Amino acid sequence: MREHKARALVIVAPPRTLADLRAAFHPDVRGRIIAEIEKDLTKCPIYEIEKHLE
Repeated sequence: MREHKARALVIVAPPRTLADLRAAFHPDVRGRIIAEIEKDLTKCPIYEIEKHLE
């Protein structure tokens, strides 16, 4: 994230995993998070994932 200088990041993860990620992210990364979605979308087809990201 920092190496490629991405401007924005959307995090999608189950609630417990999302909590762990929040604690693990470097402050530079945390500052670029624009949205968090507390869902497990690993088994969803792409069209459903797209709906959650709109």
